[in-house]
Amino acid sequence: MIRDLKLDNLRGLAILLVVLAHFIMESSIYSSSAFYFTCKFIYLFHMPLLIFVSGYLSKIRPDNVSKAFKGILIPYLIFNTLWIIVAFLQNGHLPSAMYFVPEVGLWYLLSLFFWRTMLPIANMVKHAFWISILLALLVGTINLDLSFLSISRTVCFFPVFLLGFYFKDIKEKFTINKYLAGGSLIILLTASTFFFKHYSDNLVGKLSYSAMDLGNLEGMVLRLLAIAVGMISVILLFNIMTSKETVLTKVGRNSLSVYVLHFYFIFYLPDILNYFGLKFIFHSYLLTAIYVISATVIVTFILSRDVVSKGVDAIIKSVTNFLLKEYKLIYTRRST
Repeated sequence: MIRDLKLDNLRGLAILLVVLAHFIMESSIYSSSAFYFTCKFIYLFHMPLLIFVSGYLSKIRPDNVSKAFKGILIPYLIFNTLWIIVAFLQNGHLPSAMYFVPEVGLWYLLSLFFWRTMLPIANMVKHAFWISILLALLVGTINLDLSFLSISRTVCFFPVFLLGFYFKDIKEKFTINKYLAGGSLIILLTASTFFFKHYSDNLVGKLSYSAMDLGNLEGMVLRLLAIAVGMISVILLFNIMTSKETVLTKVGRNSLSVYVLHFYFIFYLPDILNYFGLKFIFHSYLLTAIYVISATVIVTFILSRDVVSKGVDAIIKSVTNFLLKEYKLIYTRRST
């Protein structure tokens, strides 16, 4: 099977921006106007881009559920467990809702599992795309803990996933000149960043409207605008991105290892630098900015190497085989 390098490049860009945004948010420069603006800018489209590509690459097959279980849910359980262990060693206590509330940024894997398993059903529903947008707006009116099982994010981003899935058949209708697309993207994201700068990053996320101090009508309008900006942005990026191999290609190809492992660098690299007497870096705006950019590039580069990706895949395969073997043994014993 020939890989579509454009999709690898798009996913590589999304992952790079995920790492950059997380480094910014966990550093002292997040409160500065320039980097706060940068984070707001990135948050408008980085997850929509990643989810769009995931939808584009999704297919409807008889084994959708089993493939999603092996390839997505088990990795989620593995790396959620790893983070729980690390957190326990550091804090001495276990999370109260283990696995049901995803640790750190692992919500994406859990949501992806639900999207992949729901896709065959959604594809049979007439106007599924428009219904998914309506549900994304309505879920924010529920004043409960919507981070449970990543419910809110799963519902909110499902329209973007469906857009990616259906885009394979309609992309010719959205083909425009890449320079026009580039200019339009810059204008759209810059204007949207100024518009949304005083609103929560979770407009399309885990919080209800009331949790963001918004009325239901105001929240639905803002969420609809945010979803629209994300969708238009990824369509424009699809027109801009090259189909040739770039520095982003390997990052996109080995995106899982970068995604699940970069959190450890985000949270613990500053402690390591402090241990070696480099705490002064975080007392300087300029040095912190250099640290954020350098760390983003270096961490993304290291974690996207084939040896790291193969190691992560080997762990997932070993755990999957072990669990399936145990399941078969239990099933055999009950049948006899």
